[in-house]
Amino acid sequence: MARNELPQTVRDLIERHLHSAADVDTLLLLFRAGGSWSPSTVARELRIDEDQAAGILARLCRRGLLRAESGSYRFHPRDPATGEAVETLAPLYPAYRVAIVALIYARPTGPIRDFSDAFRLRKED
Repeated sequence: MARNELPQTVRDLIERHLHSAADVDTLLLLFRAGGSWSPSTVARELRIDEDQAAGILARLCRRGLLRAESGSYRFHPRDPATGEAVETLAPLYPAYRVAIVALIYARPTGPIRDFSDAFRLRKED
């Protein structure tokens, strides 16, 4: 499956919410494992820096994918469609990791993305 063959819901999830492979790994860890996760526990599990884990968790929370609870985070999507997109992504990721990561890194970065995001129409929360 090429990245353009991924379900549209997965492509939209990646475009709107996920900026790195570590974002996907973190999101799917919390989705699959359930429960509350601290940045240090996520860091140990994924073998990443604790500050990186804390930043990813905070970003995923701001994007409406996680809920913060007393210094820990749990999977709790803001809306059912986003939850369904994560459910669709989870079984695809092991087999199509390269296509998914390619889709993430094919997007414009930094100032280009910031500039284009300024013109994106968004629904009110």
